[in-house]
Amino acid sequence: MFNLSRRWPIIKVMKPRTLALLLTLAPATLGAVEYTPRMADARWTVTTDDNLCELAQDIPRYGTARFLTRPGQPVQFNVEVRTSLPEPDVGHLALRPPRWRHDLRNRDLEAVHLHAGDTLLTLRRDRALEVYYALETGHEVILTHPDAGRGADAVRVVLSPVRFREVLADFRACQGDRVYLDFVSLEDWRVHFDFDESEMRDEDEFSLGQVVRHLMNHPDRRVVLGGHTDEQGSVQYNQGLSLRRAQAVQRLLRQEGIAADRIETRAFGETWPLDPDSNEAAWALNRRVDIWVTR
Repeated sequence: MFNLSRRWPIIKVMKPRTLALLLTLAPATLGAVEYTPRMADARWTVTTDDNLCELAQDIPRYGTARFLTRPGQPVQFNVEVRTSLPEPDVGHLALRPPRWRHDLRNRDLEAVHLHAGDTLLTLRRDRALEVYYALETGHEVILTHPDAGRGADAVRVVLSPVRFREVLADFRACQGDRVYLDFVSLEDWRVHFDFDESEMRDEDEFSLGQVVRHLMNHPDRRVVLGGHTDEQGSVQYNQGLSLRRAQAVQRLLRQEGIAADRIETRAFGETWPLDPDSNEAAWALNRRVDIWVTR
């Protein structure tokens, strides 16, 4: 039988210098281990089928981050991992400018709940869009969470914005008529504009009055304004014109007492025609702002 009493004196008489050396050779925990695709390999890919639009980035040795939309459902964001946490925990999200973007700033987001299992993180509509827009504007998105057996103090995952905007057209095309269904539309109206104009027409004031009354009667709801143009003019010009049209409706809602934080504007340019024909009737229909009320 192993006799501890016989071995104890060996430890007792061990020289201090020898003991210090052994302690330095003992395993130590690492700092934060970072996972991110190399710049040359960073890719966002679009996958489509009849029931799903997916925009995903693979993180080497870690897992996959993906945006998902399905018919009639808002967008969500998932992080799927190869090594899952042993139990639910809490992580943190932050935005960081890449080293080549000196015009952007760091920003901390709220803590996030993490799950034990293959899907570590799921963000619903509002928070998913926060990550989506951060990547679109060029930020790196940083997810920091406890280690799951790698011997590190923490794990830091970096989502790269490289080539993100290059595939957004494919992602939006995949969504088709679901393009605005990253939220649930409870009520909707539509106002139209004259050629190359961003001022509302008198005949559309009645529709806007209905919107104002609805929002006043439902203070828990907000409104999304989607600006559109016809196909005439350059793509760049039409993008700006569609935004000005949405902002024109926004100004009038603000003048009627609707708080700014209840209004969101989006610019679709010429990408979403109601009528794809190339004639005056189709163009008149496509010059518009869609007004969607949501929570």
